[in-house]
Amino acid sequence: MTPLPPRPEPLARIGFWRKISLGSGDLAFNLYWQSSSLFLLYFYTDVLGVPATIAGTIYMAALIWDAAIDPVVGWAADRTRTRMGRYRPYLLFGAPLLALAYAAMFFVPAMPGVGTLVLVTVTHLLFRTLYAVVNIPYASLFARVTRDSAQRADMAGARIMFAMIAGMLVSSTTLPLAGLLGGDDARRGWQILALVYGGFAVLILWQVARAARGLDAPEPLVAERIAWRTVATSLATNRPLHLALGVVILSSIASTFFHKNIIYYFKYIYGDTDAATIALTLSAGVTAASVPAWTWVARTHGKRLAWASGMAIVGVGLIAWWFANGQGLTALLCAIAIIAAGMSANYICFWAVLPDTVEYGEWKTGVRTESLIFGLVVLGQKAALGAAAGALGIALNFVGYQANETMNPATVTGLRMMMLAIPLGGVILSLILIYFYRLSYAAHRQIVLDIAERAGARR
Repeated sequence: MTPLPPRPEPLARIGFWRKISLGSGDLAFNLYWQSSSLFLLYFYTDVLGVPATIAGTIYMAALIWDAAIDPVVGWAADRTRTRMGRYRPYLLFGAPLLALAYAAMFFVPAMPGVGTLVLVTVTHLLFRTLYAVVNIPYASLFARVTRDSAQRADMAGARIMFAMIAGMLVSSTTLPLAGLLGGDDARRGWQILALVYGGFAVLILWQVARAARGLDAPEPLVAERIAWRTVATSLATNRPLHLALGVVILSSIASTFFHKNIIYYFKYIYGDTDAATIALTLSAGVTAASVPAWTWVARTHGKRLAWASGMAIVGVGLIAWWFANGQGLTALLCAIAIIAAGMSANYICFWAVLPDTVEYGEWKTGVRTESLIFGLVVLGQKAALGAAAGALGIALNFVGYQANETMNPATVTGLRMMMLAIPLGGVILSLILIYFYRLSYAAHRQIVLDIAERAGARR
């Protein structure tokens, strides 16, 4: 039998263009995520004619299912051993299946009775399942291609840049392109666009798999079985992971209560719905433009400082937003730009910190659980987003919100307080958690060297 090639050196340098190629995968995944988040519910209700309550229930159930299976996918990916590597097969073979599942949601025929509802449910669940199957291994890949914490910061910056590009692309072109491609047949436009998005995503993910060749190196096909109790102990003692997960949950709640209320604010308080589109596009653009600066700060001054600085800036922006009320569109947009600039650091630092927690857990207990960690964290993130969205609906009802009705002064104040108090509380608690995160570049590098030394001693 031909011997397997050795794993690359854990701190080996990855070239600039290879980092870009690996990070571009988030462009593919956000074509799916952003388009389904922004427009799939609209497609169900206004194109297929599914009742809004049923469409919303199906959407919520599929998202919960997605979150629930993430740790399962992570557990399976951690145990994958092939000659192509641990995660590359998921990208190579899963990408086209994911594209087909995505397109299938838009090819559901409008039928009488429950037929359409059944097909909507099945295709949506299939899409969410395959999204997790491909996305969790991709996210886990960044803990595997290098153990250099500084290089991970670079790649996290690339990922967020591509994610924001996808967000701007989807939000600004999807509706016009669907109308243009469909003409008199609205469904045809969405179907063509789904095929285009899916095909483009497949090509991107295939080149990610190509860029990971040699980094996601093959491993022995027979791996040592690790008891669940040992895995649970590894996760339970991983303090940096707990802190990072706490920050992402808090920031997800804060972002939901601010960004999902923007359209309500501009429609009912400012009085111009089109301004909400400007605000959301500006937010994505500033987030993307801020990526290089925050990547530099994280690389030169540490992720902890960059993370804390970004969250502090978000807090300043939230306070500026409160005082910008009634001062005109420019003041409001400036406050949104400040918030977006700070949130850019949050996105970068979280995805740069998370792979480092893998080595911490391995160093602490001798057990390496890359994909399971990513799966559990994504579960926490999606659960927080879902819970926050549900809480937002309750909060809107509590302050007296009525769709397409003029807001009374008490409702206006309640909405504005939701956009300030809850996000600002999340920022303050996040800063406390970040303060206790002490896994610096030097500490992480020593951990990696200790792990390598132990591995050498066992040979």
